[in-house]
Amino acid sequence: MAHKALAILTIILGASLSIAYLYYAPSHLALTLSDPPPTPYSNNITAIYVTLTTIEIHAANAGNNSGWQTLATDVTVNLMTTLSTPKLLGTTQLPPGRYTELRFFASQAIITINGTNSTYTIPSGNQTGIKVPVTGGGFHIYGGETMTVQLDLSFNNNEIMNNPTMTLTPIATAKLV
Repeated sequence: MAHKALAILTIILGASLSIAYLYYAPSHLALTLSDPPPTPYSNNITAIYVTLTTIEIHAANAGNNSGWQTLATDVTVNLMTTLSTPKLLGTTQLPPGRYTELRFFASQAIITINGTNSTYTIPSGNQTGIKVPVTGGGFHIYGGETMTVQLDLSFNNNEIMNNPTMTLTPIATAKLV
């Protein structure tokens, strides 16, 4: 009888530890960046430098101000180098849970056209940030799990080449890869 009780207690303890691990152990999230432009960039464009001052991810059902976790800071990327191969921006630990959107802050892009650098502003990019929903309604990450989220960030070629106001609207999506 004592062996049976010990066996049942062992099973309950093992199940409890497994559940605790899934919901309380830290998880790991990698962040990559890619630039799939909606239309190919002009051959005259040789570089598109964007400095992302902060990239964050939002926990589902958390308040707008309290649910953000920082994934990366002060990252400068030449988007032309990420056309076919995503660039790893960093990895971070996250509490297990459901995450639904990314937010990035970027105030300008420096674009090289015909060998000349031009600075374009990104309206609201540095004040409120650009919010990007994760496709499929987001994802759930469990303790001990590692996942990768990819931010696809590009600009419209026509907006770059024919824009007297020198402002750009990012085209962005976020997805699990």
